[in-house]
Amino acid sequence: MKEGLKMNVKECIGNKRSIRAYTEQEIPDEVISELITLGTKASTGSNQQPWGFVVIKDRDEIQALSDEIKDYLLKNIKQYPYLEQYESWFTNPKFSVFNHSNCLVIIYGDTSSHWYIYDCTLAAGNIMLAAHDMQIGTCWIGFAEHTCNTTEFKAKYNVPENFKLVCPMTMGYMKTKMTAPVRKEPNVFYFK
Repeated sequence: MKEGLKMNVKECIGNKRSIRAYTEQEIPDEVISELITLGTKASTGSNQQPWGFVVIKDRDEIQALSDEIKDYLLKNIKQYPYLEQYESWFTNPKFSVFNHSNCLVIIYGDTSSHWYIYDCTLAAGNIMLAAHDMQIGTCWIGFAEHTCNTTEFKAKYNVPENFKLVCPMTMGYMKTKMTAPVRKEPNVFYFK
């Protein structure tokens, strides 16, 4: 962890939000590398460490990918009934699937590990919390679940075919500090 950053884990967990508004400031490559390394400190089933990462920082490339995803979702919206509520967003030329972020970190898992989804999700959580501590906002982008997992996309970014998408994530320096999230009381089914 960088000198001067002293993460209070409970405070970080209590205050972390999905961030969808970023400044224009680019995240230095060494910071992204540090965040990925911290992600790989996550617990991992049978020490398989099944994660793999794609980092995209080119704004034009990110915008083109957003447009491709919006086009795909509009043409196939009936296959995704849980996304129908966002259909008007996909027709809005100003809407960016990636929240106008200048950095995508996409996490893939090696399917030869039974635990790849869990392990890569834990890695994503580590990255999100460490980023929050550095005043970098993150957001898991569910809209990208199809396109970033296609054979064509994976071939373009050197992702082996046996790796499956787990988490497409935007990141960027936060425009504003958000208030802590409000959550419902947890459902505890048994506590004795």
